[in-house]
Amino acid sequence: MKKIWVIVIALALILSACSSKENNGNKNSPKSDGKTSNETKNESGANSQNSGNKSIKVLLSHAEAEYAKTVKADDPYIKELNKLSGYNLSYDFLGHSDYDQQLSLRFVSGDLADLVRTPSIDSTIHKDAVEQGIFKELGPLIDQYGPNLKKRIPETAWNSPRVQKNGKIYGIPVLVGTANDRIGFIRQDWLDKLNLKQPETIDEWLNYFEQVKVQDVNGNGDPNDEYGYTMFEGLGWSSMFFGSFGVDPGTWHMQDGKLIPDMISPKMKEAIAFYKMLYEKGYVNRDLFTKKEADFRADIYNGKSGSFAAAVYQYTPDFSATNAPKKFVNEPDKVKISMIAPPAGPRGERGLGPVSDGIYFVWVIPETVKNPEEIIKYLDWAWSAPEADKFFAYGIEGSNYTDVGGDLKYDASAPVNADKNAFQMFQLSINPREIGFNNDLVLKTLPESEKIIAGYKLSADIAMPHDSLYMPPLVTFQNNPEISTWGTMFVEMFSKIMTGNQPLDAFDKFVADWNKRGGDKAIEEATQWYNAFHK
Repeated sequence: MKKIWVIVIALALILSACSSKENNGNKNSPKSDGKTSNETKNESGANSQNSGNKSIKVLLSHAEAEYAKTVKADDPYIKELNKLSGYNLSYDFLGHSDYDQQLSLRFVSGDLADLVRTPSIDSTIHKDAVEQGIFKELGPLIDQYGPNLKKRIPETAWNSPRVQKNGKIYGIPVLVGTANDRIGFIRQDWLDKLNLKQPETIDEWLNYFEQVKVQDVNGNGDPNDEYGYTMFEGLGWSSMFFGSFGVDPGTWHMQDGKLIPDMISPKMKEAIAFYKMLYEKGYVNRDLFTKKEADFRADIYNGKSGSFAAAVYQYTPDFSATNAPKKFVNEPDKVKISMIAPPAGPRGERGLGPVSDGIYFVWVIPETVKNPEEIIKYLDWAWSAPEADKFFAYGIEGSNYTDVGGDLKYDASAPVNADKNAFQMFQLSINPREIGFNNDLVLKTLPESEKIIAGYKLSADIAMPHDSLYMPPLVTFQNNPEISTWGTMFVEMFSKIMTGNQPLDAFDKFVADWNKRGGDKAIEEATQWYNAFHK
């Protein structure tokens, strides 16, 4: 694919991180009066004031999408969406980096819309909005007017506290497109050169690492500049082997009636011992605790890394048969990358990336909106109509794509799609369902589509179940961030043991110190949440 996909993937990474970011908002948010400022004109040229039951005003972030940032009053994509759906949609795009602050001000002034984007129904942007009756309860409306919403949106998303409270639904999730996208990448051409099959067990992985260490697999004449696995500072992309021991530093599991973080589990001590062994044997880059992410990627492209953890969506721009030769300039005719699962550990466990709620952001409808049933009907159409599926994947027929007798042709790099990243408008900006980049219809248009779709399936299969799904940020961690999961206390302990500056038993002292510095309170708080949430 052409360089457009680099922009796509970079944006997708930024959006996944930004969607969960929240800043403190006003604590006394009044009800909306249903009005918006900075109104965008609809297809007939009228402004976005409610002109009938079919009019829907939408307030959201432009999400740094170039096209949405400069959208015109009579935008063809909005016009096409209105034509297909039968609704009169208009959009008020706010900035993305300061969206939380802007949205907070909108709640203070009551200058909202019919459909509003928020990170969560209990976001601090609009603190206590549910309790104050600012958001409309949507469960009965969805049951009556939105059956396809319940069919198409996974239960894990509907069960999220970002969507419901006290058993009542106040928000409609917009999906990332996958519940997990973590995956392993391995140099398939190196495996082929070494006459090795793709490793499945820990012993097979270690054998591969040993061969990478002693053989000149990149063919540059230096047998000592390659290593089996790559990491960078802060334990970035380090999780390939934690799941082989049944743990992930960011998740929790119930044990003897208490919710315990994996980072203090005895299984974590096993995992750390494994990483320590990788370091001692030279199977991992020795500068991993000081290496910047840009240098980590440079090592991969310079043929120094035999495997690394990443995301499935990175395959197309960086590691596909089309683009890898452009990245791996020293091996343009040799490089071949495969997606792979982590090894099975001593108890048969494996996994990479915890199961998540899969939510990008949440739609809410202010209580004062007069036509909520029409909004639900529109979203139900967006989730179920074949013409909606096509539009949110490919845009306008005859312009962004052609369909002759079922022979559909869509080229993301064509000027009509690539100029100002126009494809983002229909796949993301006015797509009320999901981040469309991960949609199967879009993936099917990519070179090596079968391999990419298989990669997503594999990433879903290896997502790690845990008991902390939906757990909100702990107050204890907010007051003592150093003891949080993936916090500095854990990373420092991990680095000292891995590099041999402390013995493995230093882990036990870490656990004791962690409990004394607030860990016991964190466990108590987490357990109380778990018992209340799962009551």
